[in-house]
Amino acid sequence: MFVSLASIWGGSFVAIEMGLGSVPPLWFAGLRYLLAGAVISGVAAATGRFRPQDRSEWLSIALVGGFVVAGYHGLLYLGTAVISGSISSVIVSLSPVLTTVAAGVLLADESPGVVDAFGLLFGLAGVVVIANPGGSSVPLSGVLLVFVGVALFATGSVGLRALDSGLPAASLQGWAMLLGSTMLVGGAVLRGEAFPAGVVSGESALPFLYLVFGAAVVGYLIYFDLLSRIGPVRVNYVAYLEPVTAAMVAWAVLGRAPTTTTAAGFLLVAAGFALATTDDPLARLGLRSEGIVQSDLSDNGSVEVHYAD
Repeated sequence: MFVSLASIWGGSFVAIEMGLGSVPPLWFAGLRYLLAGAVISGVAAATGRFRPQDRSEWLSIALVGGFVVAGYHGLLYLGTAVISGSISSVIVSLSPVLTTVAAGVLLADESPGVVDAFGLLFGLAGVVVIANPGGSSVPLSGVLLVFVGVALFATGSVGLRALDSGLPAASLQGWAMLLGSTMLVGGAVLRGEAFPAGVVSGESALPFLYLVFGAAVVGYLIYFDLLSRIGPVRVNYVAYLEPVTAAMVAWAVLGRAPTTTTAAGFLLVAAGFALATTDDPLARLGLRSEGIVQSDLSDNGSVEVHYAD
């Protein structure tokens, strides 16, 4: 299920890139989440509680709808109109690092440390490598749009955790998608984007349907199931498989092989994630063990390791 989710969501970056060839970005994102939100809302209403009951649940909907659906996806689509979907997926893989840092800043029980700061620096270095300052291969504006979108996603995720509302996940996503899609459509009108009358009949039809029913409906249903099985931290690792699957789909569908620069940027982002999420990485690598005093074999056969203060 985890690999399936990474494959579905990795392929969505290529579908976004393909659809943006004929559909304006905010209309594309808004119509996608309007339809997906209607489908998920129907499923949520039929299978459990759908209506929010208190202030924290309404705030959760506003936070996810505004920051995650409208903010993140709006900037992702605007950025991917300038850069390739494969590069967008690598920048998006920075989300676990930014989420870890945001949690340390916004949540009182998770203060960031020096290793977390180095993790963020490695992640930012990866984005800089992808942007290739001084070169002309990747427009900096597209990179910055996607990066700011990922920062909004991280902030919204941490804020949602702080609210800790009791609204079922499917209901939350349904409401948030409907709210966020309304904001995206409003943004499209303000930008003067032409309404894409042929979004479900022209060359963008297949990517659009894939994004609605594959990436949004099926993808989120798998995500919810995994969330209940393995928890939010481990399911977040899916962001690190998405660039791989996105590159493979881009190679198969568009005939575009991944570049060395993109691969190097991804490795830096992955190193940043490892630093930001691993407890005592030096000890994990066997580079620091002076804290261990002794290890004893207990009566039941388990090893007891004692640490000095």
